[in-house]
Amino acid sequence: MKKITIFLLGILMAFSTIAQSKFIPIEDFAKKSQFKSTRISPNGEHLAFTFEEGTEVKLGIMSLTKKELLTSFDVGPEREVVYFYWANDERVVLLAGNITGWLDGAKKNYRLMAGNIDGSKRKELWDFQRSGIRIISTLDNDKEKVLVTKSHWQDEDVKLHYLDVYKGKLDYAPDSPKAVGENAGIFSISVDLNDVPRVAMEYDQQDEDDSSDDVSRLHIKNKFDEWMVLQLPKQRDDIPNVYPLGFNKKNNKFYFASNHDLDHDGVTGFFVLDIETQQIKKLYRHPDVDIQGAIRGAKGEVIGVYVEPGYPTYYYLEDTDTKEEVSFHKSLRASFKGSDISISNYSDDGKLTVVRVSSDRNPGDFYLFNRENNKAEYIASSMPHIKPNSMSFVEPFVMQARDGLKMYGQLTIPNGKELKGLPMVVFPHGGPYGATDHWGFDWRAQLLANRGYLVMQLNYRGSGNYGKDFQEAGYGEWGEKMQDDLADATLWAIKQGFADKDRICMHGISYGGYASMHAAVRHPDLYQCVIPEAGLYDIELQWDKADSFRNASTAYKNSYIVQSFGSTDKEVLEARSPAFNADKVKVPVFLIHGEDDVRVPIDNAYVMEEALKKEGKEVKTYYREDGHGFQKVEYRVESFEQIFDFLEEHIGD
Repeated sequence: MKKITIFLLGILMAFSTIAQSKFIPIEDFAKKSQFKSTRISPNGEHLAFTFEEGTEVKLGIMSLTKKELLTSFDVGPEREVVYFYWANDERVVLLAGNITGWLDGAKKNYRLMAGNIDGSKRKELWDFQRSGIRIISTLDNDKEKVLVTKSHWQDEDVKLHYLDVYKGKLDYAPDSPKAVGENAGIFSISVDLNDVPRVAMEYDQQDEDDSSDDVSRLHIKNKFDEWMVLQLPKQRDDIPNVYPLGFNKKNNKFYFASNHDLDHDGVTGFFVLDIETQQIKKLYRHPDVDIQGAIRGAKGEVIGVYVEPGYPTYYYLEDTDTKEEVSFHKSLRASFKGSDISISNYSDDGKLTVVRVSSDRNPGDFYLFNRENNKAEYIASSMPHIKPNSMSFVEPFVMQARDGLKMYGQLTIPNGKELKGLPMVVFPHGGPYGATDHWGFDWRAQLLANRGYLVMQLNYRGSGNYGKDFQEAGYGEWGEKMQDDLADATLWAIKQGFADKDRICMHGISYGGYASMHAAVRHPDLYQCVIPEAGLYDIELQWDKADSFRNASTAYKNSYIVQSFGSTDKEVLEARSPAFNADKVKVPVFLIHGEDDVRVPIDNAYVMEEALKKEGKEVKTYYREDGHGFQKVEYRVESFEQIFDFLEEHIGD
């Protein structure tokens, strides 16, 4: 194993000086966020925010001058407000959907709705049964309409429409660009800061059986109000990644993230397109991680981008047009050192905004910031019962796998504990492809650390955020190289002296549940116990019964099986299915699963339990009526009570 790098030096001794925090009730961690997201009204007089109450997520409207709740939008039992916008000063538009399991694929039954801030004139605008719409502009100069892109399963191009936020009427906007390729489609349209459609993105799959001739095109509206087409240069056979970010204040530059300039599927960089000259220039690229998103100024203009190679990192556009906004963003970061900041939107005059401040120890505080007097006023906290000073620090690390692949991860280190010889829980994320563990507040990791366990989260091959090459390195590697990555990280922590080799357990959910169970099969002597939750253990059973594949064609199923396991051969699938390898398991197993799980049906757990018992293995179970990752707080609490009993028995002091 090659040496890795820990980002903060002196960490071994720093935590020995912090008093060990007392056990905090499980419920404090398992509770859902009370205050989730915010948007300020165009005139700056009201704040719209989402909050959890009972079995739903509602939208509230608060007067910022009187500091009182004007109304709330109830979207129904077991339903949530997913996102929302201010259509004008008196009316909000919101998307509501079913609350399902944490990682579930159950139908959301989305509905687009609208209502006035006094609770009147509520109306359903769109039901998403056959077509989808996405709001791309709230149209500052039209108080009755928003601009949306509409897509239908039969259409190749998304098309622009005006949606009346009072009547729900949809009118076609004649300014939609059309794809020029024979097997092409427009998949996104971006408006400039004046709400004018200016850039669209086209993907052209010229030959369904050969990706080498696939191309991406940008449709650009010039100063003569004409759509022109620019084909992105391509350095390799497959299609590059291209993501729109937005415009500058003058609307003559368009920014996007892409890897079109590389001869391999590396990480996305930050690019600018000059609308007038149609010249493209690369501005920035991190060597290891993708562009995560844009940083915006008061008018919605792009002033930089952020990446996450461990801690959040920012790249700013340092020019005359962005100087004031960049300075403001930097000052906010300086005011909240050690935290990440995010801004949802500004009032139309640019004076007021709501800033969310969060960190590894803080799930999020919201402040109303007045740029005229440079003052911040506390509004609310996401989880007010969580005291950041009692939480554990999260430290990023970098390591190399046995084949030399560079990987990032993070350690949540128990307060008051020296980073030496600790009992450790390896906590792989679900997904697996494209999913990522980020630096920030993770209630499960914090809860485990509060009970004295070092928590390791590794972004193994196949994870997102590190370029398409890194993600594709995990294709076909379920149960093999992806599993070995977790073993390599475990061995690294042991070699560094951080973890006690005789007190290590793996606990994960969804793909993490699969990885936890398969860890006991592929590396039976490395772990002392495993706690798989909502995992799949019989591959053929999963592909026959999961909601994603139940009614799918054989070809569709097989494509996913090949992507995950590299083959549809029965012997290969059984070798990678933990349920067919229970005889190799040497350690105690605690199976956790939701009985209403449609993404990974509980039949997986039943089959695994039966196989373990047949081999005389030690197995404990916790099954409850819930989905893919428990939503009900009482089940979260109960399951962790039993998890801690299990951990204490097998890797406790």
